[in-house]
Amino acid sequence: MPSSPRSIRRRLLSSSLLAVLGGYGLLLAANGWIASQERRSAHQAMAANVRGLLEQRARPGEGAKQLSRRMQGLITPNLLVWLEVQAGVPYRPPLVIGRFPLPGGFTVAKLLLRSGREPLPPEQPRPFAAGRRQYLTSALPVHAGDQVVQLRLLEDITAKIQQQRRTSLLLTLAAGVSSLFTGLLLRPALSRGLAPLRELGRSLVATHSESLNQQRLLVQHQPKELAPIALAFNDLLDRLSASWERQRSFVNGVSHELRSPITIIGSYAGRLRRRSLHLSDADREDLALIETEASRMGRLVADLLDLARLDSQRLVPRRIAFPLQPLLQAVVKRLQERCDGRLRHEGPEADSTADLWGLGDPQQLEHCLINLIENAHKYAPAPSPIRLSLSAAESGTELQAVLHVIDAGPGVPEAERERIFERFCRGSRTASIPGSGIGLAVVQSLMAAMGGQVLVVDGPGGVGSDFQLRLPAAAPPPAA
Repeated sequence: MPSSPRSIRRRLLSSSLLAVLGGYGLLLAANGWIASQERRSAHQAMAANVRGLLEQRARPGEGAKQLSRRMQGLITPNLLVWLEVQAGVPYRPPLVIGRFPLPGGFTVAKLLLRSGREPLPPEQPRPFAAGRRQYLTSALPVHAGDQVVQLRLLEDITAKIQQQRRTSLLLTLAAGVSSLFTGLLLRPALSRGLAPLRELGRSLVATHSESLNQQRLLVQHQPKELAPIALAFNDLLDRLSASWERQRSFVNGVSHELRSPITIIGSYAGRLRRRSLHLSDADREDLALIETEASRMGRLVADLLDLARLDSQRLVPRRIAFPLQPLLQAVVKRLQERCDGRLRHEGPEADSTADLWGLGDPQQLEHCLINLIENAHKYAPAPSPIRLSLSAAESGTELQAVLHVIDAGPGVPEAERERIFERFCRGSRTASIPGSGIGLAVVQSLMAAMGGQVLVVDGPGGVGSDFQLRLPAAAPPPAA
């Protein structure tokens, strides 16, 4: 399964923390390198001082004890110094100055042998380990009388490395605490920084097709980084608005042009069918088919014209109080023959719905009811009934009047119950039956314009569909 997208705030927060931790890591690495260079520099300085003392103060015939006593004030406790004629060959008389704890299993001779096993580059200290201790060793040429010998130094740097490790550990702990504190400070800072982006997102979500020519983003109020996005979005809205206006003009013009010829075709077909006495049964059926299809095309053109008027805000339904039970009875009487007698008007179940009034446009509500009834007649198998009823429902703090159109058709899957009210969209269970996908879109637009809504749920017992038209309930006028 694809992973869920991460938010920009989390990405910025994680990237910032990684950058902070990377900076601390670089600091620790630099601190370790500087400490290593300081140890080498200190070792080289000590070697230079010892060589200078040896070359300046060496006297002919002076013994190792006298020279050792003069150097005791210079040699630190963690340093060994000795002279060699060549690598591995000690100077005579032997000179070893300094003393420090030896690692387990090592003697001074073994340690000296290990430190001088390999030739050293001139004046370059070399680290090595013996047991658990760390050492630096180096070799310098010294003029002793008439010959040149090697001055060898061996420094125990274990304590310095341990001190460096303790410092690094403290710096690591400080880096962790500092990163945690930085993360806590970055969260509100990033939230404030991303506030313009959230505001831009809300503006984009609020954009809808009914007001493309009115909604624009204020570029001067956007941050510098979001200004190009706002400009591009405004340009897109301009192009969409122009395209939408051309589409509405086309639909409006075509609907007007088609309305009259379709009406004429249907009228003349019906007149021929009723007046002609010498038509065969096949001819009568053909004329009836022409009349039926002309009527269907007329309703489709009327729906398209209503959509065009709603889009251009030239069709504004009224919002008046009117009784609902008489409206249901009139619709049933009007469509009973067209629906082959399948309509059933279920009377009020309680006195509260007998005199229930709604707030809206009765003519447009009747249009919505006709569309739903014809839809049920088309998709519900004959001779299953199509039931109309009225109920009241609470919606928050207001009372709603609910008109039900219940059929025993294939039903609407839950995943498609919002999509079928979109224009030119049809349910997957009705794809084999001819249809335009316009009727339900007209119902949804008209109900929204009246301040109501349309929805669909499962029919009673999970069989079929229950299309509901919901309007704000209105109080009936007082009796005369």
